[in-house]
Amino acid sequence: MTATSKKNGDALVDALRSGGTAKKTSPPPTAQAESARLAYVLALGCVVRICILVMFGNLVHDYLPGRVELSTPVTSFKRLSEGLHLSAHNISPYNGGVFHQSPLLLLAFKGLYYLPEAFCDAVYIAMDVVIALGLAKLAGARAARAAQQVGVPGETRFACRPSVVAALYLFNPLVVATSLAKSTIVFSHAAIIGALYFGLQGLTNWAVVCTAIATHLSLYPAMLIAPISLMTHAADVHRGRAITATVLKFIALVLLLHTLFVAIYGAEYFSATVDFTVRVSDLQPNVGLFWYFFIEIFDEFRAFFIVVFQLTALAFAVPVAYRFRHEPLFGGVLLVGIMSALKSYPAWGDLALFLGLLPIYEDLLKYTQYVFLSANLLLYGVGLAPVFWHLWIEQGSGNANFFYAATLVYVFGQITLLFDVGSAMLRRELDIHQPETRTRTVVQE
Repeated sequence: MTATSKKNGDALVDALRSGGTAKKTSPPPTAQAESARLAYVLALGCVVRICILVMFGNLVHDYLPGRVELSTPVTSFKRLSEGLHLSAHNISPYNGGVFHQSPLLLLAFKGLYYLPEAFCDAVYIAMDVVIALGLAKLAGARAARAAQQVGVPGETRFACRPSVVAALYLFNPLVVATSLAKSTIVFSHAAIIGALYFGLQGLTNWAVVCTAIATHLSLYPAMLIAPISLMTHAADVHRGRAITATVLKFIALVLLLHTLFVAIYGAEYFSATVDFTVRVSDLQPNVGLFWYFFIEIFDEFRAFFIVVFQLTALAFAVPVAYRFRHEPLFGGVLLVGIMSALKSYPAWGDLALFLGLLPIYEDLLKYTQYVFLSANLLLYGVGLAPVFWHLWIEQGSGNANFFYAATLVYVFGQITLLFDVGSAMLRRELDIHQPETRTRTVVQE
């Protein structure tokens, strides 16, 4: 008997003498180190936001909430404050034509209405931390699943660390600006991340609840029910029935929420929220495509083009989910990017969420071809929008065409990025299933 086997035998005897129970082992050092890095990133993100609020508090509270690139009629904190004021005086917030957000936000901020503004700032900082933590958990879960799947032959697997994913989101200037502007879109983003995470873990009921809440807050996340249904029932024998049951649960929960709030606030609630978003009733400029087009269109054609524009976004849900049915999380990520580019009231925060999800698929980076072009288009769009807005509104030396041109560049950058990432996933799938084609150029006729 060797010394090693004797040592193992002695350890087994000691374990049996102590009652047959083994001591709980501590996590591997790498896992502990990664948890420490993640905690450090989250703490540093909080410190950065607090420092900005302390040093530039007046500028942040007076300037950022009014920026059209950060806040829209359906995400503005100023409008939420007006709705809270009306509700506090027993007046329906949906009567005045100013408030167009979910009653869930009224309930969430009801207690904060009577507290100092610092408490509200703390809530938004906490929401950023929650979203970053959700992205880190999502990245870890996806990496664990990818390690069990068949990869490209000869490929060295590499997954972006959860702490890096969280850092890329927390320190994104668009995320910081959105949080400091107190745009209520962050609550919808938290629900979206929760839906994707619970869907990946197979927790159907929680995923449905998060998707319904996100839909109630922002409408367009209803598209995500298609890939989430595929995620939660990936291993079911009767997959079709299970997916149908999940979709029906989602529809029932959404209708229940809407029916409940219609009963409380009356018919003006529906017209001020869902109908307002679908009909694009407020043509305040934003970083989307709708506002300028519907300013210029004749009224008799308005209904037709509203249907066309809205269906352009919603029509992607089922085809994208079906095409990437073997990787439904990626389908959900693509749909988040489509929502960011094609929704009626987008903001920079929507792009920030899409960019925050992309590092989860770090292995696609080597397959992308237009990253430089996409990055330049997005940088130009983000950089020029405030400049052209200043020339148009504040100096009066420009016009709406200036700002809309920056918006077109910004949206084209998102579409280019979506096309590039989608093509990269298709190419990777081809390399996995047909590795002999790795050295060939794929030409589509």
